[in-house]
Amino acid sequence: MVRIQRRVSRKRYLGSKQVYEYERMSLDIPRKFHSKVKPFLKQDLNMDLSIKGSYLVITLTPAKTFRHAEYAPLKSAPERLQTLEF
Repeated sequence: MVRIQRRVSRKRYLGSKQVYEYERMSLDIPRKFHSKVKPFLKQDLNMDLSIKGSYLVITLTPAKTFRHAEYAPLKSAPERLQTLEF
């Protein structure tokens, strides 16, 4: 069983005269699902939320980014390169 957690953050500004307030919601993932979630750590995910009957369905899919890959493919091996003679 999981429970959606709500937290209100308050940030003071202008010499503590004014307060900026915002709400955060989080969802703890139970231990039995950690092995399924680990491959998606440190990835940007798109979230889709829908309500079907009395169910809340949260769908997370990897976001397509245009950043370079962390592990870029290796360059061609030297034996595959052609040598040109002049």
